[in-house]
Amino acid sequence: MKQLLENWKKFIKEDKDDINQVAKVMILDDQGNFLSLLRTADSNYMPNAWDFPGGHLKDGETHEAAARRETREETGLSIDNLERIGEDDTKNPVVFFKTDSYSGTINLDTEENQQFKWIKLSEVDNYDTVPTVSQFVKKELNSRE
Repeated sequence: MKQLLENWKKFIKEDKDDINQVAKVMILDDQGNFLSLLRTADSNYMPNAWDFPGGHLKDGETHEAAARRETREETGLSIDNLERIGEDDTKNPVVFFKTDSYSGTINLDTEENQQFKWIKLSEVDNYDTVPTVSQFVKKELNSRE
């Protein structure tokens, strides 16, 4: 019953102006780590998997604007200097960005994610990640070698 109520609350809260496109951001620090968020156990897509900050675009919003907004909503961080690094069309159209320009203190939105962690790029295989996270982290790691 508790799960049913939680799902109903999420449904009521959902923004009806979300569209079927997604923006995600690989946030990098200067020590070779990326910010990863652990999705909640009741997530509709890949529960309990590590993911980049990001989410659905709103009607009329650009991918870059959505990446900034979603990152701020999920983590409390402000990001700049976004570089588009790729796309994935396997489920929803997703555009990926990376940045090493961020400010603020992490204040995790626990409705969508249960934990955050700075993970070494070289240790991505030690975590159960959304497949595209591993793909883009390995691409970044290879570009640094």
